[in-house]
Amino acid sequence: MRCIIVDDEAPAREEIKYLLQKYSDIEIVGEADDGKQACELIVKVKPDVLFLDIQMRGMSGFDVASELYKQEIYPLIVFITAYDQYAIKAFEINAIDYLLKPISDERLSSTIERIQNTQKRNQNVNKIDIEDILKYINKPKLVQKISVYCNGKHIPLDPAEITLIGVEGRNTVIKSRKGEYVSNLSLSELEEKLRDFPFFRSHRSFLVNLEEIQEIDHWFHGTYQITMKGFPKDKIPVSRSNAHKFREIMNL
Repeated sequence: MRCIIVDDEAPAREEIKYLLQKYSDIEIVGEADDGKQACELIVKVKPDVLFLDIQMRGMSGFDVASELYKQEIYPLIVFITAYDQYAIKAFEINAIDYLLKPISDERLSSTIERIQNTQKRNQNVNKIDIEDILKYINKPKLVQKISVYCNGKHIPLDPAEITLIGVEGRNTVIKSRKGEYVSNLSLSELEEKLRDFPFFRSHRSFLVNLEEIQEIDHWFHGTYQITMKGFPKDKIPVSRSNAHKFREIMNL
């Protein structure tokens, strides 16, 4: 099987190449560090398998898959992501797999076996799989808001506007680009409502928007303190129990 690796981070590409070395039936025929370069390379090389990162600057992995479909090029695609919600929402489809960063040998072995079985069953399955996954990814999504109550009015917040959520005494406080508000929902309830967005429970008292992190400082016993954009005075802790997952997500 001829494969191409696409990721905008060189260390991530090197990791996949290293892990694939032990599979004698896999030949790496190219790599790309952005979506545009990937599309050009795929058209030229026509690989059997594509290991494709989702979160890339410019074109995302989904954009690359969509462009390939338009050009009627159908490699088997293994999406790579650091966020569980992408896996949960987009990849419950046979013959197209996903890998969560950091990639383990055991999980990759399962992926390779799945690809091999797919090719044995039906060489024409690729087109069906990509059609299905793109329908799922591109289907209209309901608009989701988090509404807060302030001065007698309900104020809807986009999840992307929310920087962090914390517990202060008996109150759940939402800090956002629009201001600070008290929510009548618990932190756990808000975590559930925001599970499809890039929020991380850094501590039992804090939920942070990963896209709004400004700085990460090492703290004691292998933990961290986070500084969020727009709220430099707040130092958000990452608890020891959550530090390992945080390091994986942030590639620390």
